[in-house]
Amino acid sequence: MDSSGEGAAAPEAPGEVAARDFVGDERAQRLAKQERLTARTGPVYRFERDHTLAGVRDEFGGLEGGHETDTAVRVAGRVMLIRRHGGLVFADLQDQTATVQLVFARDTMAPDAFGDLADLDRGDWIGVQGTPMRTRMRELSLRVRDWTLLTKCLRALPDKHRGLADVDTRLRQRYLDLIANPATRRTFDIRSGVMGAVRRVLTERGFTEVETPVLDAAAGGAAARPFITHHNALDIDMYMRIALELPLKRLVVGGFERVFEIGRVFRNEGLDTRHNPEFTLLEAYQALADYHDMMDLVEAICSEAAKLPGSAVDLAPPWRRVTWRTSSRRSTACACTRRCRSKKHAQSATAWGCTTSRSGEAGG
Repeated sequence: MDSSGEGAAAPEAPGEVAARDFVGDERAQRLAKQERLTARTGPVYRFERDHTLAGVRDEFGGLEGGHETDTAVRVAGRVMLIRRHGGLVFADLQDQTATVQLVFARDTMAPDAFGDLADLDRGDWIGVQGTPMRTRMRELSLRVRDWTLLTKCLRALPDKHRGLADVDTRLRQRYLDLIANPATRRTFDIRSGVMGAVRRVLTERGFTEVETPVLDAAAGGAAARPFITHHNALDIDMYMRIALELPLKRLVVGGFERVFEIGRVFRNEGLDTRHNPEFTLLEAYQALADYHDMMDLVEAICSEAAKLPGSAVDLAPPWRRVTWRTSSRRSTACACTRRCRSKKHAQSATAWGCTTSRSGEAGG
């Protein structure tokens, strides 16, 4: 017990202390670098670029090895790699669209601008002005004439060769996963494209997108355990929605013939790497229609969502349609092996197209 009467905190392990000291020291060093860099240019709040890095690759991708253009471009991005060779420094600059190599040469830059490279770290965001070129090794690059620090990265990035491999860290710190593993961004791009396709199909078919309440006095529309919260102004407990169904159906009752919502729902249940208690749900309701119309709608949504750039999936309708009963009989080949313990069971097996043996067992 300490003097306050509370239990003393457990001592930190040596590894935890070392890790904390490293992070603190690294941050202090980088803050000092930031002060030195901004002393020359001042803080930069806005940078006007005229090309994305993908745009640079598209426009100047035809350059031959050893050639350089006179066209000046302005780009911005995060420094992912730095390779220092005396009077020549190479760096990989990455933005949301692509990665391009930067070439800093002492003889083509102002002395202060080149000298400031000593304070450049992996992870820093910089703005660059330079001319596109292709090295003798045929690497499309930008010969940098001047550069400006936009944002200093105050913590060291994961190892440049191994990247970020720990699954738990990747899921909990998704921003770090996006920095260290650019392929992760593809997942976000695919989701954005799919959501856009879903909305496009529904709106083109006359559906109205709506937003319904997340909090309700009762949890309905599905069988799930809800999250419970408290409304201070009304002094009542409320439930976070577990489905979108009921408010949408009320809109149909009110006269909206086609409505849909893409929204977050919350179910206080299981959790693993593929299941989250908070997830996105699509529900659509259409008056004057039956399940055949819903099948048409599902076909249209899925086939359109599959038409993403680079996708090899072809879900073009029409799809084969079978009843659940027919599909079950085909997949099981009528292998009814459950013992028919009563006349009712035997009649059910016969109705499904199965024969019953004299021993009271159903057979195919």
